Amino acid sequence: MYRLEVSIGENDLAIQVFRILEREVRFGRGRVYVEDEKIVAEAADASSLRSLLHTIFRALYLVEHVALL
Repeated sequence: MYRLEVSIGENDLAIQVFRILEREVRFGRGRVYVEDEKIVAEAADASSLRSLLHTIFRALYLVEHVALL
């Protein structure tokens, strides 16, 4: 099992977005969830982890740009 944690600090908007996404981003080979002030990706293999990380960073990019509006 591969696990990666992304610290987001006290970014309330990002935490809210990922609380919603943790229900959406679950599949047989991995999942994304929020733990304290970290986004955690767990996957069965490196390719699945890469896919989850792409999803995380794409969502964080959008959250940051929406926050600027």
